[in-house]
Amino acid sequence: MKKLREGEIPNARIVHADAAHLLEWFAPGEVDQIYLNFSDPWPKARHAKRRLTYRTFLAQYKEILKPGGHLRFKTDNDDLFAFSVEEFKEFDLEIAALTTDLHHTDILNEAQTEYEQKFSARGKNINFCEVVF
Repeated sequence: MKKLREGEIPNARIVHADAAHLLEWFAPGEVDQIYLNFSDPWPKARHAKRRLTYRTFLAQYKEILKPGGHLRFKTDNDDLFAFSVEEFKEFDLEIAALTTDLHHTDILNEAQTEYEQKFSARGKNINFCEVVF
């Protein structure tokens, strides 16, 4: 699978930094879609606020996304997925797509990360949820 390099897609940005600073990088309504692929699950309950699907992050996404913007979330971690879906519901987001076995659905899976390929090859289910802001 080809790796994305800087400048290959002119209307995309890959940010490798602390997501707590999103509002410093993007103007309100500037972003069409956000992809969260295989984020750190922060498995301990005391670290829930660090999860990229925690409500404080959802509030930031809402600010930078255009109205009707989408967040696409993939993970192999079932506990993180269950937590995230509950956060999406609590935040009153519309769930456009949801599956606990992405590779056995007809949902478009545009790009696979190395983690996704590795875990899927081992038979691990891939969870997916797309929400609309």
